[in-house]
Amino acid sequence: MDKFTLLKLDRAIWTAFIENQNIPEAVKYYQIYIDCLENFDADEYLITQEIEFSKRLFQKKIITCANNFFNEHDIPNAAIAYSIAFKNDVKDVKTLKNYITCLDELKQYDLKLEIIKHLEEIAGSNVEINNLLSQTYEQQNDIPQAISYTQKCIESEQEEEKRAEYYNNLGFLYDKYANEVPNKNKREELQKSLIAFETASDLLPSSRLYAKNAAILANKINNHISGKKYWTRLINNACLTNDDKFDYGAYSLKVENFSDWYKYFDARFEKESGPTSFPKIDKPKWDGTQDLSNSTLLIHYEQGFGDTFMMWGYIPRLLKLAKHIIFVTQYETYNLLKNNEYGVEVYSKDYVDLKKLNFDYYIPSMSVPLVLKPDRTNLSVGEGYIKVSNDLVSDFKQKYFNNDKFKIGFSFSGNKTGTRSRDIEVEEFLTFDELENVQFYNLTKNLPDSKFEIFKKNKVINIVKHAYDFADTAAIIMNCDVIVTADNCILNLAGALGKKTFALFNWNNNFRWFDLSGDNVIWYTSVKPYVCDDINNWQSAIIPAMNDIKKLKAE
Repeated sequence: MDKFTLLKLDRAIWTAFIENQNIPEAVKYYQIYIDCLENFDADEYLITQEIEFSKRLFQKKIITCANNFFNEHDIPNAAIAYSIAFKNDVKDVKTLKNYITCLDELKQYDLKLEIIKHLEEIAGSNVEINNLLSQTYEQQNDIPQAISYTQKCIESEQEEEKRAEYYNNLGFLYDKYANEVPNKNKREELQKSLIAFETASDLLPSSRLYAKNAAILANKINNHISGKKYWTRLINNACLTNDDKFDYGAYSLKVENFSDWYKYFDARFEKESGPTSFPKIDKPKWDGTQDLSNSTLLIHYEQGFGDTFMMWGYIPRLLKLAKHIIFVTQYETYNLLKNNEYGVEVYSKDYVDLKKLNFDYYIPSMSVPLVLKPDRTNLSVGEGYIKVSNDLVSDFKQKYFNNDKFKIGFSFSGNKTGTRSRDIEVEEFLTFDELENVQFYNLTKNLPDSKFEIFKKNKVINIVKHAYDFADTAAIIMNCDVIVTADNCILNLAGALGKKTFALFNWNNNFRWFDLSGDNVIWYTSVKPYVCDDINNWQSAIIPAMNDIKKLKAE
């Protein structure tokens, strides 16, 4: 065997070290091997061939080893291997992405930045690198840079299917960026988001995902023309998932397409993501076709407290159809509803065995209007259909309301698991502090007294601390002259009680409030809406509400 062949046997040494995941030894013996080859006295062509082959083999095996470490989440060893591979000229985008992740997890942010700068220098019109840069900047929450590199992907990509994918990504980036920009620019960024989603769907009309994204974003910015176009595309493609059906049902109510609201909204129980929770009941579900004149109907609550208060408003209509009604409600609302004027049998869900109740049919509470099929003219549940004990009202009056001031109840936010775009910061309500001779009462749970120290002219009594359940909260509301509230359960409870209520809505509000242009919110006749003129621009709603309170005080 000649000396050159004997030398080549050393290739097995560093190869074996790599296979054994001993990277430091592999690098050591690889470098020795390359040095020996470069200084070996033999045919230059053969030497060159072996060096090039060894470099390719080493790079391939070291990247494979690095990927194995990475997949096993062995970040330190993955970083070692990727660093070696990068020095030998890594061009594979997946490898670069993994390397950046390693540097990030090792908190080597300066090195990560250098890699990103390097990628920016070599990117040019390389779509894969520009896409990697977009993803990297998005992870760093630098959304403008992420948008910039996604736009470069779009400019360089020729394939329509990939262009659609990048436009869809761009739509999400603009939507995300809208949360960061000042109020006056939020709608502008959301409009860009819609255009991107629309373009993605128009490039690939058969895509359920792109049409759905366009439809949802259109609804978010109250563009019902685009919403109808892309929902129609989804329906015509016959590709509605249960999530889509629910979202379309909600959209249908928003645009007053009541028939499709009735048809699709029950899909909430079959959604692929976050289906509405509901107990299994071994009795027939009432769908409106069965005669209830000699039957007992069980209504079981679902979702939030506000939904319970709203759906209770349909009790008078149901009593005209059913011989008897049983209502299973949340523990927190039980004391308020149990002694009702309708003769409805009320149980708390925490203290009842459904199998022991005597009933013939059941219905989830939010399905009641879907079965009754009201339209705009008779959808309203009116006001004053929930009553609160006069003794309880008097008790709270003596303890906390025995003053001659104008009494305003504030509610800033709702359940922390709900939609945050409905919530309003306490600081926004500071505008009301200019009012004369008023007393403020906080109705939002879990807010410390210190949150209200910013009110200098008028004191805020954190009265909700003295409320055990919604019976107490209702008594508090009845002692106020007016309620000022965000879109939450207090809005619904105050409306159900018939208390004059000023409701503050974000510009992109919940689907159930399909018309906020009049003197009430349609569902409740005692609740007057005030809608922001832009996303989160709460003062545009608060100032008119405050001016109307001044008029009330003057009456």
